[in-house]
Amino acid sequence: MSVKLLGKQSLIYGFGHILARLVTFFLLPLYTHVFTPDEYGTISLAYAFMGFTLILYRYGMDTALMKYSVQLEGREKTAHISTIYGLQLITSLAFSGILFLSKHIIAVSVLGIDKPDWIVLLSGILLLDTLWNLPVLILRTEERPIPFIAYNFINVLITMGLNIVFVVELKMGIQGVLLANLYASGSVFIISLPIIINRMDLGAIQKPTLNRVLRFALPFLPAGIFTMIMELANRYLLEWLADTASVGLFSAGYKLGIFGLIVVMGFNMGWTPYFLKRGKEAGARKEFAQITSIFLGLLGFVIVAVSLWVPEIMRLPIGSRTLIGQQFWSADNVVFAILLGYYFFGTYVVQLPGIYIKEITNSVPIFRAVGAGVNIGLNIYLIPRYGVVGSACATVLAFIAMSLSIFLRTYKIFPVLYNWIACFYPVIFMGIVFYTGDDVLIRLIVTICYPIGWYLFAINSEERKIVKGLIT
Repeated sequence: MSVKLLGKQSLIYGFGHILARLVTFFLLPLYTHVFTPDEYGTISLAYAFMGFTLILYRYGMDTALMKYSVQLEGREKTAHISTIYGLQLITSLAFSGILFLSKHIIAVSVLGIDKPDWIVLLSGILLLDTLWNLPVLILRTEERPIPFIAYNFINVLITMGLNIVFVVELKMGIQGVLLANLYASGSVFIISLPIIINRMDLGAIQKPTLNRVLRFALPFLPAGIFTMIMELANRYLLEWLADTASVGLFSAGYKLGIFGLIVVMGFNMGWTPYFLKRGKEAGARKEFAQITSIFLGLLGFVIVAVSLWVPEIMRLPIGSRTLIGQQFWSADNVVFAILLGYYFFGTYVVQLPGIYIKEITNSVPIFRAVGAGVNIGLNIYLIPRYGVVGSACATVLAFIAMSLSIFLRTYKIFPVLYNWIACFYPVIFMGIVFYTGDDVLIRLIVTICYPIGWYLFAINSEERKIVKGLIT
């Protein structure tokens, strides 16, 4: 895969991710006008629980599927896909059964409200999401970004449509949100079944393959747990140290920060197959450095632009209402910090080739543990003092710690000669954003100056040629 093909696939993934995320993003106005901050806080806790629990359901099997689908062929590939899906089916049924049986015990702890029936709905969503994720992930490993995005897009379209029906028309409240997710997950599970059926052979499953898959996948379980702790612990810590309304405000701000995550995830969907194939070839590290400069420059521009104009985004008129309900406008203080955190998440992602190529994936849980530890510790310290803004700042510092930890682990064993000016250029502009103020003209000047200065002064001549090639 060439750099240009990587750019093309990342653009397709990114565009599809934008479409999918924008659909869910437009649920935010619905939620912020229909629900109170307390009610939206409960919804956020439910999503936080699903995000964390999905890590347990998958226990690294999605990563194993990526690796073996990319690197193996023929009968051996079929054996690994069959083994992984078979394991996921058995364990997912078991995990959802445990949730069902313990619904009366965990409801208040998970949702902040005694609604055991909602735990049943969550157990069904988790089961179906786990099972449809694997066949759709196969499309990604086969470098088929358009059908991959299509399945995800179908999921969010159904989710949005059913939210309108259940929440707005039938006024089912929070239960309507969960039912919409359950029916959407079930629909995608059914239509994705042919993908996995055509690639499975139960007779190919053997014990050596099972052992190989488990040895590779299980180290990603603690890594995933630490990642979810870092990503989602804020909600529960805000619930315990502040109140449910604070969870709702933080989650609204976090959702607006999703524009940064879209860029990172769109890039990473093409990045992982790229460096797995290209990593040991001649000139790969130089390409990695060039890709880093271009990716971080683009990510930085999105973060700077959204941060500068987030008040206008929140107050964007839609008919007689605004994009975000007025009672959530104070969340704009959270958005900049979340976007900044995603920049440093991007710096973590671009360093992953050294971990995979040197086969030191057992270090990944350590990086994630560092981030989780920093996040929890700083949340406990900052929330009582600064509330939701303190929690957002803790997220930024956690991503910085995670990025530094992977750099310290790899810079000697897999050195990459980065263009450090290009890497720090976005950070300088993010600092400028912090002091820009509300003047429209100044914000417009900063927005325009960023790409001009980046192209003329931050990237080198070879990187400019790549940018021209990507454009043409």
